[in-house]
Amino acid sequence: MTTIDRTVVERFWQGIDTHDWDLVASTLADDFTRIGMRDDEDDTARNKADYLDFVAKVTGKMDHHDLKVERIFWSEDGRSVIAECIETIRPPGEDTLVMRFINVMEVNDAGLFTKLDIFWKTPPRMPPAWITPEALKDDGPAA
Repeated sequence: MTTIDRTVVERFWQGIDTHDWDLVASTLADDFTRIGMRDDEDDTARNKADYLDFVAKVTGKMDHHDLKVERIFWSEDGRSVIAECIETIRPPGEDTLVMRFINVMEVNDAGLFTKLDIFWKTPPRMPPAWITPEALKDDGPAA
């Protein structure tokens, strides 16, 4: 049985919080899939490069973004992770929005994430509609 380096989850979320895309990239398999909170094809990124482009664009558009991990749970076999997170965003011209998420993640033999599936509590108002990979595809490369 392969031993998984469990720091991968902390490194992933640290990279998201600090916008360190190289750190995030180092935790993802090339075939990584992100299924977003809207749970549809428009809110799904189907590979590492598309996900990194999407997350860099979204956070780059925010007047404020941070993400804190509250708790992490690992499956006994080390192949699944559940991370409870609180993400705070302030889209341009809008009030701050705090969102609570449960993120279900899958890990491959190499210790890299192959899947992120996001489940969340409904916040007092919905985040902007442009926070999907599909909506940002025509925005050009991330800054």
